[in-house]
Amino acid sequence: MNYEVASGDFKQTKSIKKRNRKFISTGTFMISKKNGIVWKTLKPIFSELALNNAGVFERDSGGQSQMLLTKENPMFADFSSNIQALFSGKIAQLEKNFNVFYEKQSCGFRMGLVPRETMVRMVVANVVIEACKNIDKVIITDAEESPVTLEFLNYKTVGKAAPKRMSSAP
Repeated sequence: MNYEVASGDFKQTKSIKKRNRKFISTGTFMISKKNGIVWKTLKPIFSELALNNAGVFERDSGGQSQMLLTKENPMFADFSSNIQALFSGKIAQLEKNFNVFYEKQSCGFRMGLVPRETMVRMVVANVVIEACKNIDKVIITDAEESPVTLEFLNYKTVGKAAPKRMSSAP
């Protein structure tokens, strides 16, 4: 990540293969090197999720909130750390927990992540990231082969300029 803060809109499509159904939600995101990730789902139901080194914070449409501190739960510490590494382009950190595959594209790259730990693979089979100037799409496939596709739109960056075109793995 060649900038301090990135923000924009997202469209999330969750496909449930066994039921042949799709659920779509939309909202905004902000990724900060210093402060972590803020994920706001606006439709169909409001919710807010913030991830940082301290933990995971959630707030639902009724205003109910919950905080999971990383120091109290190593599983959430790993989850938070991996999500932040994914969106911050910290490949060395990702390689500790995933087998990483890379494919150069006409504009940017496509990267695949397969969890190294069997217990994690029981939940997440793989993650595929497609990027040109920025991360454009992330596809997370669960153990039942039902994908969640995140499409990132209207990217804005603050801080150092983002590269005009990615020509190799971050």
